Amino acid sequence: MIETVNFISGSGTTNFAVLETEKSGGILDGLVKTVAIISSDPEAPAIERAKDAGFDKKKIFTVDPTKELASQLLPILDKYHPDFFVQLGWFPRTPDEVIKKYKGVNQHLGPGGKWMYGLRRIHTHMKFCEMIKEQRPIPIFSHLITPEKSNYDEGDVLYVRWEKLLKNESPEQAQARLAPIEHAVQIEALRRLALGDYKLQSSPIIARTAKEEEQLLKAKTEAKDKYPPNKKLLYLPASTE
Repeated sequence: MIETVNFISGSGTTNFAVLETEKSGGILDGLVKTVAIISSDPEAPAIERAKDAGFDKKKIFTVDPTKELASQLLPILDKYHPDFFVQLGWFPRTPDEVIKKYKGVNQHLGPGGKWMYGLRRIHTHMKFCEMIKEQRPIPIFSHLITPEKSNYDEGDVLYVRWEKLLKNESPEQAQARLAPIEHAVQIEALRRLALGDYKLQSSPIIARTAKEEEQLLKAKTEAKDKYPPNKKLLYLPASTE
């Protein structure tokens, strides 16, 4: 069994799904145990969802991402000494001091990098496909976080699924439809990690040429402007669980 500390920020639907599968009879039962949860937002719906899953509220902590993070995260991690910290919808960039001391796993969907979270990821992918006039599937994956690749959403991939976006589908509709698949991908990645049954892969490539990289950056910039840091736009409603 591996022990994890889960990092959350928003809706917490994936964290909720993971906690449910750790229970008796679940896919992760006897393989993975969440020993603590850290939220970067004291008002994140993820906190209540974790409590709804029966997680001990005394083991749920909050940190302030506007202040130095390492000094807030390390005392909690040092208390539990997890095998991995797992970023499940975690918005801040985890400090290098944390990554060098503890192994980490990150959840991601679509284009990675700075600004890429919530609906921005799907809008970026949709806009990029529109720019290149080609419908490419969107990657949903789980990857390791290492000191060598500690930037946003970089690292060797544990498990990935590529999913088609539907014609005339809005980012909001796609987010809700893909949410259960995101959950399944992270759960399967954790299962494989616990069993040692995985083969690391390179990060998914969305932009294949220098020109496409430029187009992807334009799409990211548009998504950033279209979806400002508004919690209502970034969080999934409870109905998507």
